[in-house]
Amino acid sequence: MTKFIETEQQAIKETVIEMFTLVANQIEKAGTSVLTIDRGTAAQVIVFEHKVNSFELKISKAIEDFIALYNPVAIDLRFVLAMLQISSDLERIGDYARGIARFVKDNPEMEINPELIIDTQMEQMLRQVLLMLKTAQTALEEENVSLANSVFEKDYVVNQIKERATDVIATVIVNNRDAESAKQLLRVQDVFRKLERTGDHIKNIAEEIVFYIEAKVIRHKGKLAE
Repeated sequence: MTKFIETEQQAIKETVIEMFTLVANQIEKAGTSVLTIDRGTAAQVIVFEHKVNSFELKISKAIEDFIALYNPVAIDLRFVLAMLQISSDLERIGDYARGIARFVKDNPEMEINPELIIDTQMEQMLRQVLLMLKTAQTALEEENVSLANSVFEKDYVVNQIKERATDVIATVIVNNRDAESAKQLLRVQDVFRKLERTGDHIKNIAEEIVFYIEAKVIRHKGKLAE
């Protein structure tokens, strides 16, 4: 029975890792669409968003079946709860990617001043968010608690960039005193908010990974004690 349970758990975990890859690709493309005002790339993100939702449904169904079949308790229950929460957080990140892409697609006349991109450190924030995602994915793949914990420090950097960007955008709005320009700048500010919220969800994922890995370590220690 234990072998069957471990096989099913591995299948669920592999599906979650596939979802990680898709969501990271969505965020990367969404960010690129903003930095380059590439509406074609933005459209791709919007089209592929349904695949993110499909992954969450697939994982939820697999976990429901796992619970119904094996009635997991203790460590095994912690595993499926962690995977369920991770898939939920990944789905929310997918929503943010779609929101960023829609910002580009729905504003065909919009242009972003290259100096604003530099001053707000938008590109650096995007890279940091992607690094957080990839670090969390590797932490899950390798079951590495140290990697998962390193995500929290990276989230601090994301928050700092967002705060700086808010100040920069506010200063530009005050100096320009132009209503239409202010509307566009507030939309740009919303991109930073979505990236910050993405970072928050990745931090949640890292917490779930630690939760899962430490439970597995406890199980292994129990086997050694026997």
